[in-house]
Amino acid sequence: MLAVVRTTYFGEQRIDYWEYLVALLYIALVYVYFSRQRELKKNAGPEYRYFLPAILCKMLAGVFFTVIYHYKYGGGDSAAYFYSGLAMRNLALEQPMEYIRQMLGENTMEAWYKYSLFTGKPYQFMYFDDRTYAVVRMASLVAFFSFSSFLITNLLMAILSFFGVWACYRTFVGYFPQLVGPLATSFLFMPSSIFWGSPVLKDTITFSAVCWWVHAVDEVFFKKRRIMNRSIIMVLSAMAMLMVKPYIFMVLVSATVLWLFYHRLVAVRNLLFKFVLFPITLALFVGVTIFILNKLGDSLGQFALDGALKSIETTQKDLLRSESYGANSFDVGEFDGTWFGMVSKFPVAVNAAFFRPYIWETNNFTMLLSGLENTWVLLLAVFTLVRVGPRFIIQCMAGVPLLTMSISFALLFAFAVGVSTPNFGALVRFKIPMVPFFISFLYIVVYLSRIKWALTKERLRFDLGEFRMGTAHIGNIVDMVWQRRKQKLQRWAMSAPEQT
Repeated sequence: MLAVVRTTYFGEQRIDYWEYLVALLYIALVYVYFSRQRELKKNAGPEYRYFLPAILCKMLAGVFFTVIYHYKYGGGDSAAYFYSGLAMRNLALEQPMEYIRQMLGENTMEAWYKYSLFTGKPYQFMYFDDRTYAVVRMASLVAFFSFSSFLITNLLMAILSFFGVWACYRTFVGYFPQLVGPLATSFLFMPSSIFWGSPVLKDTITFSAVCWWVHAVDEVFFKKRRIMNRSIIMVLSAMAMLMVKPYIFMVLVSATVLWLFYHRLVAVRNLLFKFVLFPITLALFVGVTIFILNKLGDSLGQFALDGALKSIETTQKDLLRSESYGANSFDVGEFDGTWFGMVSKFPVAVNAAFFRPYIWETNNFTMLLSGLENTWVLLLAVFTLVRVGPRFIIQCMAGVPLLTMSISFALLFAFAVGVSTPNFGALVRFKIPMVPFFISFLYIVVYLSRIKWALTKERLRFDLGEFRMGTAHIGNIVDMVWQRRKQKLQRWAMSAPEQT
């Protein structure tokens, strides 16, 4: 007996057996296609060994999410997005021009009345909210290929969202090809990122958009290739973030500006000139960031600079008072209504976003999985701190622009969601865009420390400036040590006759 879910405007809904069969067919077709692509591109880079396992994990996560939320929770927000998008798809079949007008942004009450009992009606709480309406419009496009199936729609969203994550993963591998496995863990196989970043949710769209943005920025400004194509991707990614979760773009654009400025600063070899240039660069970074955020004030809405403090305080209090959260909520402390008071919550908020819920704070199966993941992340962070020391971590943050961007985005984003989301159920979803960047930062710092240790052991000089563009120029640590030793012996041999 298949579980039946009662939905407004659509009546009783269930996942029929044929939907599982079609889902299996889609999975088989995607498997064949990705297998072929892996064979064609296996010489393009070692990362393609994870191409097929990664997409399989995404697809299975989409199916797993659907099964859990349909049978246990009756669909949740993802189902509401789907049924609202399905109504728009049905409208397109009856009134194509009206569908196009609504796709371009018309979500008024008059437009809502264009729907009928034959098309089904979008949920009003989603239709009349601009942020959720953006997801509804995207869901309507996917619904054209899903046979009106919630299961297949989530499966297709998982497939489509994969490509942005894969592109960002390849970007990081391009800088640090020796870490193809650890970086795959960071981007492709973190359970929370896969589970919450696959179905029809805001988080799926924004996570993919963040990854596309970072990849495109690197291609346009640093690699300087496919500029036109990647510029279009940057614009589309920015639009997706601004339409769905503008605060993510607010944080990401700050980290990007820092990345661009700091890349130029680190390239300067003269210490005196760098000392003079640093405060100028810092001032430019702050000025340009504030200028961009002010220009985006209308798009950012309640997250614009002039209203961000009040919005965060109101959201935090509302979520904390909600009785439905119960033991899943946590308190970051009282707010005094000032920016200084908000910033004082930085350590507590960042700790919550990175490592909570702790394993002893979980009270259901999904929270238990999140608690286990957070325990692993905490152990990795502690290992990194003990292994390399805080001084070397700071040196890497200041010496490798990619790491500067990664940790600044992770910290700022963790603070933003941690201070405004005192609920573990929402926190584990909201934080997924920063997860791969934080984990990658830890792995890369440990790897650079291994290089330093190997060179120091052989009494060879370690210069972090050599790795500001990554470690793609070296084969592995052993080869590098032998090459440096050989160069040292050659220099000694050339200077020996002069000394004689």
